[in-house]
Amino acid sequence: MADSLETRIQQLEDDLGRVALLTRAMMDAILKKGVLTQIEIAEMMTKADMSDGERDGKLDLRSLRQRPPQKS
Repeated sequence: MADSLETRIQQLEDDLGRVALLTRAMMDAILKKGVLTQIEIAEMMTKADMSDGERDGKLDLRSLRQRPPQKS
């Protein structure tokens, strides 16, 4: 039986909240430990943003699914 649209939206919001929490905790740790600076993170985000061909502040998940991961 398929979930209702409202249930699916709530699940996606919950998932996004967990991803945001994890991202925040990782960013705090990276900055506190001096692994990267805020400037370095911003530069990496810009590079990642452009990886799907459009500078729009997000990634097109379809483009990530269509290509194998790149080596560093």
